[in-house]
Amino acid sequence: MTATICEAAANGAPPSTINLKIETSAADLGNILNQSIKKELYKGQGSLGTSVEILRAGAVGVTAANDLIYLSIPVQLTFGYGMFTTGPLKTDLRFKVKVNVSPDWRLVTELYYTGLSDGLADNVRLGVVTLKPKSLVEGVTQPVQKLLAPVIDSKINDAVKLRDKIAPLWRNAFNPVLVDKNFNAWLKLAPEKIVMSPLSASNNRLRLSIGLITAAEIVIGPKPVAPPVRPLPQLQQLATFDNQFHIQLATNIYFADLITALNPILINKTFGDDKKITVRSFSLKSDEGRLVIDLAATGDFDGELTLIAKPVYDSQRNSLTFDDIDFDTRNAGVLVGVGSWLFNSTIRNAIKEKLNTTIIDQLETARAKASAALARIKLAEHVDLSGTVKSLKLGEALVATDRLSLQVYVLGEAGISLK
Repeated sequence: MTATICEAAANGAPPSTINLKIETSAADLGNILNQSIKKELYKGQGSLGTSVEILRAGAVGVTAANDLIYLSIPVQLTFGYGMFTTGPLKTDLRFKVKVNVSPDWRLVTELYYTGLSDGLADNVRLGVVTLKPKSLVEGVTQPVQKLLAPVIDSKINDAVKLRDKIAPLWRNAFNPVLVDKNFNAWLKLAPEKIVMSPLSASNNRLRLSIGLITAAEIVIGPKPVAPPVRPLPQLQQLATFDNQFHIQLATNIYFADLITALNPILINKTFGDDKKITVRSFSLKSDEGRLVIDLAATGDFDGELTLIAKPVYDSQRNSLTFDDIDFDTRNAGVLVGVGSWLFNSTIRNAIKEKLNTTIIDQLETARAKASAALARIKLAEHVDLSGTVKSLKLGEALVATDRLSLQVYVLGEAGISLK
């Protein structure tokens, strides 16, 4: 029986990218701005000896499109000249905001005045003079813009809270997370850096795509030791980045579990046709990268038998099997005189089939562990990681002191959602 997976084998798991999409709506940003932009936007001198007062007169309209944020601020305008003052005139001041992200995780905004809404009269008679309201307003947009720019910059940062979202996520990523109690499986990450694609503004939503670049593995057993938490790195901006998630999964088949699996087919079982042996006990150990099976037998041969089983990894077929099983003849002694019947006995085939079946079972278990690891993981309060498993790849096998270790590499996609 052969344990085969269709993909070519991987020599190692490359770094993974965990995607984090941060979104906020234009409406949410509008709510913040409406609480923050004060009523008096400007009061002072205009051109030609006039006075100008600009008061906010309603809710700020916020839209997002074409990777820009657009603001429309309803205002009430009052102009004065000498002893004369106009009645309140209504219009909207319009601005656009371009947003970039600095390496230190702050959103950096650039505010530009784009004009007035329609409906404002071209001329207004004030005493003996005729004023042009549009020109008077545009003459004082610089101080208005100077007033608004820091408020908008601050409140867009408040709306997105980029560093506040990323910093705890970065810290928590260093802490192994229990992903499946049944398998006692832990997801262990080793974060390396963070990348981001340019901010997108469309359909009245602001979106940032963040990529956490990390090594990832699933560890079975006690909780692994967490690596030291590194400081939050500076942000690197990329046009695009890979979204594949690669988990290295060291699948261990412990000798104790192999003994449990082999017990029903070996203990007190009789092998052979004309000549027979019965296995009374057996034990497992490792020797120079091989699995050693010591058997205590009775029957036509009474004594100790040793079989050597070596896992064979086929990189072309991406398979791992125990096709190479034979008796150890280095200290055979009397075995040579027993004859070829023992070496051709069914005991080797029975052990080989059971070992290969155990590998297949472990690979199916690996799929389950990987699926559990990517299904939904709570990394922190209101922070979930979820993803899908696309395929598995095999790596080399190692016969260690008390286990057979299989390297399995899980390919999929994973993302983090913030609740």
